[in-house]
Amino acid sequence: MISIRILVFTQIVLATVWIQAARAADYPLATDDAFCARVQQFIAGTDMPVDNVVYQEDSYWTTFKKSKPQAQPLTTHQYAGYSLANGERADYPVTVACKMKTAERIRTANTGMRNVAIADEDSECQKWQAVMLDDVYSALKEQGGEALLDRDNIELADENNVLVGPLWLRPEVYQVAYRDGDTLKLRSKALHVEYRRFMPVPRSFMGTHYCTMIAPEYLAKLIQGEAEAPPLQD
Repeated sequence: MISIRILVFTQIVLATVWIQAARAADYPLATDDAFCARVQQFIAGTDMPVDNVVYQEDSYWTTFKKSKPQAQPLTTHQYAGYSLANGERADYPVTVACKMKTAERIRTANTGMRNVAIADEDSECQKWQAVMLDDVYSALKEQGGEALLDRDNIELADENNVLVGPLWLRPEVYQVAYRDGDTLKLRSKALHVEYRRFMPVPRSFMGTHYCTMIAPEYLAKLIQGEAEAPPLQD
C-alpha cells in the first residue's frame, strides 16, 4: 500500500506527524489527515507519495488562502470547514477544500522518476465525489445502517468550474449539498489551470487543480437522515 507522508500545518510552524492511531474512524467515514493526498492521487492518476498539509479551523483567510501546492515534492493543502449553508457551525466537517497539482505539472516536474504512474489528464472533482459517495454508502451498509436514503435519490450536480483563485476561495461557505424535491444533489467547485497554456494568472497558479467538496461526515449524516440539506441557496 502506498505510503503517504503527512504534514500538519499550524499557524506558527510546519511539523510532521503520524495519523493518530486512536482516531475512532478514518476514510471513508471521516475526513482524515490524508484526505487531500488521496484526492490528489485520484485526480492525477498517480501512485506517488504525497505530503498533505492540514490547516486548522479558522485559518482559511490567513494561511490556507496563501498556500500553494507543489509538484516536487508532491505537496497538497487541506482545509475542512464546519459551517453549514445557513451559516450555522456544525460539530463535524461539512466541506473539504483541497489544493493540488495537475497530472501534467506532476509529470513535467518528476521526469527523472521511474516506475510511477501519472495519468495523461486530470479527473474531475465530481468524479472523486462519485467514488467517495460509493465508498461512504457501502461503509454505512456494512455497518448495518437502516433507513438509508435511497441511493437512486442521490445525484451529482454539474461541476462548478471557475477561472481564477478568488472565485474559488469565495464564498468560504460553499453549499455542497442541496435538496431538489426528493433528490439529494452534491456539488463541487473546481479551479483547473493547465501548466503549458497561456493564461493571465500568476505563474504560481499554473498547473494547479483545486477542489471544494462535501466532507464524508456530512455526507454520511445526510444519507442516514441525521441532517437535512436545504434547497439551493445561491
